[in-house]
Amino acid sequence: MKLNNHLTKYFKFAIIFIVIFFAIILNYTPVAASNSDFTKKVVYLTFDDGPNENITKEIVNILESNNIKGSFFLIGDNANNNKGLVKLLKEKNMTIMPHTNIHKYNEIYSSTDEYFNDLNKCEETISNIIGKRDFKFIRMPGGSDNTIGNEQIMTEIKNRIKSENRYYIDWSVDSGDTEEQGVSVNFIDSRIKEYGGLYPVEVVLMHDISGKETTIAALQNTINFYKEKGYKFKSLDEIEDDDIEYLKKIKVINK
Repeated sequence: MKLNNHLTKYFKFAIIFIVIFFAIILNYTPVAASNSDFTKKVVYLTFDDGPNENITKEIVNILESNNIKGSFFLIGDNANNNKGLVKLLKEKNMTIMPHTNIHKYNEIYSSTDEYFNDLNKCEETISNIIGKRDFKFIRMPGGSDNTIGNEQIMTEIKNRIKSENRYYIDWSVDSGDTEEQGVSVNFIDSRIKEYGGLYPVEVVLMHDISGKETTIAALQNTINFYKEKGYKFKSLDEIEDDDIEYLKKIKVINK
């Protein structure tokens, strides 16, 4: 009789375990698995911290020669000092979005109000040069996960951006071109090969600031890498809703 009771309890536990196991399996959808549901391949090449007289124009030339539109997140002060380059970006149909006005982390992340004061100045500077724009995307200096601002401030900033029906956007691939001054082309190439091509929709981070000659030198290699893998190049002005939803899923947009 005791044996039967033990067997009954064992089978009950076994059935409960099996039910829980399959419930977990059925509800678990890892990013890698979701990739198979996304048939297209799209990459967004993004450039931060410009414009710069010596770097930005060369990057635009390379993009144009490949019939590619890039996305540029501008520093307000740099835009104000290089108005002709901002106009060039518009003329070439590149995406122009705000990054920051002064790029001084300790100041802009000292409070939520200070962050938006800086952002508004950046947007105003750009608008004064090329006209009023819909600044749908924002690239936060250091990315949305930076630890310079305290957790409450960062949460408030991100929630406010989302409440305005806008997007803060990070990246899925960091080219590593700011790892150190004068980083080599080989280093950038290795980063792209290691981290690129893993997702059907990717956002690549590069920089068009002073001293980034190797970013220029490595850009064609980056373009060739994605071409060989069958990716289509788009700017953020051309982004589609399903791309946005996918980038949310892999925590690149509005985490």
